[in-house]
Amino acid sequence: MSNPFSKLSILLSSLCVLHCLATPFVLLLLPALSTLFSETIEHALVLSVVPISMAGFFPTWYRHKNYRLFALYLVSIGLILFSQFVLHTGHETAAQGGISTMNWIRTGVTFTGALLLARVVYQNNRHTHFCTHPHHHHDTARPIPDHQHPEI
Repeated sequence: MSNPFSKLSILLSSLCVLHCLATPFVLLLLPALSTLFSETIEHALVLSVVPISMAGFFPTWYRHKNYRLFALYLVSIGLILFSQFVLHTGHETAAQGGISTMNWIRTGVTFTGALLLARVVYQNNRHTHFCTHPHHHHDTARPIPDHQHPEI
């Protein structure tokens, strides 16, 4: 991966995954540390992962235009934004003595979106490095048969 934004995107997506996994347990076990897992930190992660993942995904995607990866990228960003701004419940429920079902759903959707985003950015970069015909456009991850490339 030569694009530094791709690496940063994968790192931020991974941080989102770790944040999603750690938040419920930290909120239940260590209430004094719950301020480290506030909505402000969640929003900062989300608002940074979206533009940085775009900077990491699109420059390499334009080389091969794999539309399957593009669709998965949109789904992953959609899941993250949906969980943060549509399924928004706040952390006050946990502070009041428990984690609601909606918080678990929201955490699961965010986790899924962040994990998918990291995978898609990785696959996009890997595809760019292994694709021997960078100027062709295809919408699946299957290799193009040799007879479809006149330059071979």
